Amino acid sequence: IFGDFSGKNVGNRMAIVLDGKVYSAPVIRERIGGGSGQISGGFSVQQASDIAIALRSGALPAPIILLEKRSVGPSLGADSIKASMIALITGAILVVVFMVLYYGIAGIIADIALAVNILLVIAVMALFGATLTLPGMAGIILTVGMAVDANVIINERIREGLRAKENFIKSLENGYANASRAIFDSNLTSLIAAVLLYMCGTGAIKGFAITMSIGILASIITAIVGTHGVFRMFQNRIIKSGNYALWFGYRSQ
Repeated sequence: IFGDFSGKNVGNRMAIVLDGKVYSAPVIRERIGGGSGQISGGFSVQQASDIAIALRSGALPAPIILLEKRSVGPSLGADSIKASMIALITGAILVVVFMVLYYGIAGIIADIALAVNILLVIAVMALFGATLTLPGMAGIILTVGMAVDANVIINERIREGLRAKENFIKSLENGYANASRAIFDSNLTSLIAAVLLYMCGTGAIKGFAITMSIGILASIITAIVGTHGVFRMFQNRIIKSGNYALWFGYRSQ
């Protein structure tokens, strides 16, 4: 049908129209058969691209209707970043205060590990030249809670050993051995979710997944390896003092 139509209209123009707008009106030079043709002329690269997009869009079975359009200005973006920073700082301060009041010196050690965790996340992102977006900041805020959660589990396991009248070294080693399994399991499931988010998500979701993944790996290193080494370094001082209330917030009954 198109071949017959173009053959009868050689020398006439054939307009390319999409949504009532004429994108091009080339002159038919010869009969167009075989299901394909060529438009030639003095087009720029952008004009040729626009015509190609119009031709491909015209093949859609339904019209495209604009239902909603949003524009975010730089001031709104700056306000969102500011609000995220306030949330991060406020949450970190509350976590730090809680850990110190509830776990004593062990809480201070956990807070130092938390600070190292955040620095590791930022350092890895800087190493790969990644941009810190709002979803990425949300991932860091979530990492703060996850990192402290690991230290809470470890401290509670150590407290359980002390309540069972075990000596400190046994309580420390059993506490880390028992807590590590739970920490690895919970972080592994979170890491799987982050990987799936990165694989299936769009740009903003990928930024969240990347920071969360880095934070999970960093929290395992700082909570299990880092704090364990600190306690091993101070174990003689802890045993000599015998003041477990000061070190772990634990008071024997």
